[in-house]
Amino acid sequence: MFAPRKERSIFLNEIHLLSFYLSKLFLFPFFGKTKFKQFGYYSTYFLIVFTSIQLCFTLVLTGLNDFIEIINISPNLGVCVMCAIKYAKVNSNRALYYDIFEHFREDLWKTISEYSAEDLKTITKYTKIFKLTNRTLILYLSLPLIAIVTIFPWILMVYENKVGKEQKLLLPFDGWYPFDKVNWYFVVYIWESFMTGLIILVYAITDALNISFVACICMELKLLGNSLENLINPEDIENITRRKNISRTHENIKRKLNVTIKRHTFLAKISSELNITLGDLMLVNYTFGSLFICLTAFTFTVVDDLYKSLRYFFFFIALIVAVLDQCIMGQSLSDSSEQLAEAIHASNWLYADQQTKRTLLMLLMRTQKPLQLTANGYLVMNLDTFTRICSSSYQFFNLLRTIYQP
Repeated sequence: MFAPRKERSIFLNEIHLLSFYLSKLFLFPFFGKTKFKQFGYYSTYFLIVFTSIQLCFTLVLTGLNDFIEIINISPNLGVCVMCAIKYAKVNSNRALYYDIFEHFREDLWKTISEYSAEDLKTITKYTKIFKLTNRTLILYLSLPLIAIVTIFPWILMVYENKVGKEQKLLLPFDGWYPFDKVNWYFVVYIWESFMTGLIILVYAITDALNISFVACICMELKLLGNSLENLINPEDIENITRRKNISRTHENIKRKLNVTIKRHTFLAKISSELNITLGDLMLVNYTFGSLFICLTAFTFTVVDDLYKSLRYFFFFIALIVAVLDQCIMGQSLSDSSEQLAEAIHASNWLYADQQTKRTLLMLLMRTQKPLQLTANGYLVMNLDTFTRICSSSYQFFNLLRTIYQP
C-alpha cells in the first residue's frame, strides 16, 4: 500500500495550523524572520517581562503585609515568569524545533514508502491527538479563559450597578501603578486585559507546540514498532525456510532494519535535546506547581468575593491542566519507547541471520533505557509525578486552612 495521501494531508494540515499559531506570536518561521517579526518577538518578550516586574513591585509594595495579598499575587507572578521562560526557550532553541518541524513535515514521509493497515491506524490515531491538542489548548481552553478573565469583571460591575450594590472597580489582575487607578481605570483595564490574553495565549501555544511534537515522536515510535514486527514477513520466512533467494531476502531484511535504526537514533537524539530544553521548565513546574495550585485553591475557597473566587477557580483549573499536560507528555513518551522492546521480540528474529540477530540484540539493549522527559534529571515526568504534585498541593492546602485566621 503506497503512502496515504489523505492521512498525510490531514496530518500536515495540523502541522501548518500549529505554525500559523506560532507565527502570530512571532515565533515562526524559526529562521529567516523579517525585521517586523523580530521586532514583534522582542516587543512581546519585553511586555511579558515588564508585567512580571510590575507584579514584583505589587508584591513588595502592597502585598508583604497582607497574607491574603501574598497568596493573591504570587500565582500571577509565577505564571508571568514561567511564560517569559517558555517564550524565550522556544526562540533560543529554534534550531531544535526547526529540525523536528521539518522532520515531521517532510523527512518522515520520505523514509516510508509503504504502509500497513496498522500504520494507517497509527497515523490516524495520532493525527486526532494532534488535532485535539491544537484545538483544546488554544480554542476550547485558552480563548474561553481569556473571555472569562477579561470580560467577567466588566459584566459583574454592570450587574452590581443595576441591582444597586456598591460599585467596585474590578480588574483582570491586581497590579501596582505609580498613579491613581481610579482616574485611569479604562486605560488600566485595557492594559491588563491585553496582557492577560497575551500571557494565556503564549502559555497555551508553547505548550501545544511541545505536546504536539512529543505526540509526533510517539507516533513515529509506534510506526517503528510496526516496522519491527513486520521486519521478517511471511514471504521472507517462506524464502528462508525453502532456501529460495535467501541472500537477497537477508539483505532486504538488513536494509529495512538499518532504516529503522537510523530513524530510532534520530528520535532518541531529538527526544534527548527536547528533554534538556524543557528540563528547567519541568523542574520549576514540579517545584512551584504544588505551591501555586495550593494557593489558588486556598484563595477561591476562603476569599469572600465572588469575582476573586471565580477568577482563582479558573486559574486553579488552568494550573492543573498545565501540570497534567507535562506529565502526560512524559508518560506517553516513556510508554511508546518501551513498546519497541515488545516489537523486537515479535519480529520473527529466529529466522534472521547472525548479523541481523546481533543488530536486533543491540537495539533491544538500547530500548531497555526508555526515552524520558525529566525535571533536569532529578525526577521523571509521568503520571506518578502528577499524583505526587496533587498530593503535595492538598497537604499544603490543609496546612493553610489550619493556620489561617481571618
